[in-house]
Amino acid sequence: MTQPGMKDPEAMPDADDSADGGDGAAFETQARLALQALAELDGGRGVSLPRLAKRTGLRVSVLLRLFTLLSDARVGDEAGPGWVRLALEEDGRWMASMTAAGRGDPEQWDHSSP
Repeated sequence: MTQPGMKDPEAMPDADDSADGGDGAAFETQARLALQALAELDGGRGVSLPRLAKRTGLRVSVLLRLFTLLSDARVGDEAGPGWVRLALEEDGRWMASMTAAGRGDPEQWDHSSP
């Protein structure tokens, strides 16, 4: 039984198993869900990945992969968009926070492109 405002993990068949890039539509759906939850919960101090997992119904490992791709981390020759910052706290908790670029702050946009 899920509480109000929380996604039912059973209602999301295999939703958290495809964040490895096998299905672009599933990745986009998961990314939107994760970013929306992060934007709602991030009060400037970041949000723990277990809390986001509980809210979204996605596994912590899936959120870690999604947010890594949405951070400024380089995967191969490509750098991510820098919308999310991940940090490992001293107590061992992974925390995610929305960056200014992720919030759509135009001051943080890359103006080097024509």
